[in-house]
Order: sequence, then C-alpha cells, then structure tokens
Amino acid sequence: MNTFAPSAVRTCAFAALAVVLAACGDDSSTRPRTVAVRSFSVAANENNVLSAIATADLRNADSARVVYWTGSEGKQATPFAGDSSLGRIVIVGLHPGTRYDMVLEAVKGGTTTTSDTVEFTTGALDSFLAASHLAGTTPLSGGYVMAALGNAGNAYVAVFDSTGNVAWYRTFPGESLAETKQQANGDFTAVLSTTHGDAPVIGRAVEIALDGRIVRTFLAPPSSPYIDDHELLLLFRNGAYDGALMLAYNQRHVDLSSSGGPADTVLTGHQIIREDATGVQHTVFDAWDHFGNSQNVEPVNGQVDFDHPNSMSLDLDGNYVVSWRDLDAITKIDATTGAIIWTLASPLSELTSDFTIVGDPLNGFSAQHSVRVLGNGDLLLFDNGTRHSTAISRAVEYKLDTAAHTASMVWQYTHSPPVYTQFTGSVQRLQNGNTFIGWPWTPDVRATEVTSTGEVVWDAPLVSQGVQLPYRFTKIGSLYGYVAP
Repeated sequence: MNTFAPSAVRTCAFAALAVVLAACGDDSSTRPRTVAVRSFSVAANENNVLSAIATADLRNADSARVVYWTGSEGKQATPFAGDSSLGRIVIVGLHPGTRYDMVLEAVKGGTTTTSDTVEFTTGALDSFLAASHLAGTTPLSGGYVMAALGNAGNAYVAVFDSTGNVAWYRTFPGESLAETKQQANGDFTAVLSTTHGDAPVIGRAVEIALDGRIVRTFLAPPSSPYIDDHELLLLFRNGAYDGALMLAYNQRHVDLSSSGGPADTVLTGHQIIREDATGVQHTVFDAWDHFGNSQNVEPVNGQVDFDHPNSMSLDLDGNYVVSWRDLDAITKIDATTGAIIWTLASPLSELTSDFTIVGDPLNGFSAQHSVRVLGNGDLLLFDNGTRHSTAISRAVEYKLDTAAHTASMVWQYTHSPPVYTQFTGSVQRLQNGNTFIGWPWTPDVRATEVTSTGEVVWDAPLVSQGVQLPYRFTKIGSLYGYVAP
C-alpha cells in the first residue's frame, strides 16, 4: 500500500522526525485502522559510508524495518524497530560504492504496509580501510571480528564480516586507541589514549551507538587522572545501565636506593575505578596498597608501571578477576570492599599463590593477557610465554578448586606453526564451544578459531597498510545488538 508521491521518497536528507501515533480515547472509530506511511527517505550516515539512516513518518504502526537488496544479492533486512526507534532506523553492513533498493515495512498486528522503493548508493571507503581485511581461506563461522586499527594518526574501530572485509567502522581523527569491544547493550566502546599503561597521558573512553554517535564519555577521576587503555566494562542491572568499571593510574616519586635503584624515581601504580550510573566514581582497589616494584618480574624497558593490569572480568558472583601482567599473577577482588579474595600466581611470580598449578606441562603462565571467567567458573587466558624456556604463546584454561587450592590445566592450544605474541593477545570462548584467539603482535598478526580438540576451523592474518598491532581480536554475534558469539 503506497500512500505518498514517488518524488517525495527519493529525498536523501537527514531530518528530525517525530513518530505520530493515534491519540488514545474511548472512540475507536477516530483511530487509523491500518498503518499509514506518510513519508520514507534514506540518507547517508556521516560516521560510516557502509551505513545509512532511514527516516519515516508513520501512523498506527507497532514496528517497522527496512528491507534492502542489490541487483546481485538477495533481500536483507534490519531488525524490526518499535517504540521511539520507529521513525529512524539505522542500516549497517552495506557494501561500499553499491546501489541499493530499499523499502520500509511497517506492521500493525498481522498487517504489513510496504512503502515505495527508494534508491540509495553508498560511498567509497577511504583507501586505508579499503585495503584492510582478514585474509582467511574460508568464511568465518558466523558473526563478525572486531579490532582497533590505526593509520596516519587516525584511529579506527573496525568490524570485519565473515568474508574478512570491513562491515562497520568508526573513525577517530588524530587519536589512538587500544581496547575496543561490543558491550552487553549492543553499543561499542573504545579507550582513546596514547598510553601503554604507564605514561602521564590524559585519555578518555567513549560509548558508541550503532550509527557512530558518542553516547557517553568516561574520564579517570582526579585522584587517578590517567585512564588505562586495556579494559572498560559497562555494567547493567536488570537490563538498565548501572555504570562502568575502568582501570586508571597515578604516579609517585619513590626511593629505590635500598634495592640498588635511584633515590628518586617515578613509578606508576594502577587503580580499579567503579563509576555508578550517575557518574559518581570511587576507587575499589589500589595496587599501591598491595604490590611493589620488587615484585615486577616482567619489566619492559622504558615502562615504569610495576603492576600493569591488562584485563578485568566479572566472576560468576559479581566480583572482579584481574590480570596483572608484570606480576605474572591473577587476583580475584571483592567488588565491595576491594579485598583480595585469592591470588593465582605463576611459579615465576614473586607473589604467593593460593593455588598450585597442576597438569600443565609449562608449569604456569608468563606475561598473560585477556583472563576471562567462563560459564563453568574456569579461567581462560592468553599466555604470552615470555619467560618460558621457549618463548611461544598459547591459549590455556585452568579449573580452580578453592577447597583443594589447585589450578588444574584442562585445555590448551598452541598455533601451528608456533606464534610468539610478545605483547597483547586475546582469548574468547564461543557459544559453540570453540575458542577464538587473537595473536595481534608482529610479525604474525592473526586471529584463529579452534575447536575443543584443537582443530582449526578458521585462521586469518590481518592484511593492512603499515604496521598494525591491534590490542585484541574479538568476535561479535551481530552488529544490530548484543548476541553471544
């Protein structure tokens, strides 16, 4: 059913749009009995040439979606939108420089009204993104892959589709970023900073909507003025936004003469910062109160942080599990009191471990990253392996027995041929039981998906201009909202 002139629907312009709904009343005869599509137009998204913004003036619709197709591809559709999203629908995952036909489908009860067809042509990707892809020999087993890229002083949050091509992105001109992910509400986040976790650099983190708009900005508190770029978690309670968890740090002048060091040197220590839904921040945990420079067993030349936290994960009971790279240790921290509940330390660590590692041929981990709590309570982590007898990286899983005080290795995977990821690295357990692993360090920057038996189902190096060292590769289930991958 078409209710508007074809010339009106081909207008490609952004417009503020109110969705007009029938007024409530006792006389049902005054309400529209069918959906009325008064206008429908599609415009470019200024944040992403692989996206478009559809706007519509509707009456009496419960939900609506955009259906689109090309001459060579079948029909695809956005999810149905309702409530306040009815009049503005974001379309993502389009191909660059491609002409699409699009229609709006508006639904009331069991009745669907379809608009006239609108033509829309996407723009061209910039040369950097056009040349960036994951060069897998087989398609990804569903979902997308997310990573941070950089070129000519610009930062990109990039999402690759199952064929390895860029499907979504957000550019931050003149900035650098490390940690980026899709959060539980479907939005993306990025920590924008030039720090490696030790330099006095004021950075920020942002929450990004599907259309590329900045929803929230996060800054470190005055007491710990430097936001760390390794992890940001958005928190939710009963589906509502409940704040954020971030890493931050401050610096102190320290006398190290008793251990043969300088009498006055600057060191960096980290804090876990909890921000509530109103923006109020407090320090949950301060590394200065628990660790010291003498316990740094993974020093990096030129870096002055003795602890170097690089991941946080929520345990099944809501407390925090934190990876400390330079300490070769993982701690569980009480989310309310900040007390250390337990410590899992490698035999290479100077910290006392509450667990004995058993069944591990390498007898523990070294300079680890990306520690994740699995649904069964196990710990999955990326073992960089810097201090193993042969420096080779792997993914490894431990089952903790808090009564017996053991950490039993139950699974591991080493790439073939072996890959050594000196810094960074990521692991992720998927819904199908496979493990998604990022090896994001030169000279072999790649991502791999393997089964529980170690069979490789997907393996792809990153092809891009310049030297790319994304902090992580993570898999996401959908662009339109959070779907467990």
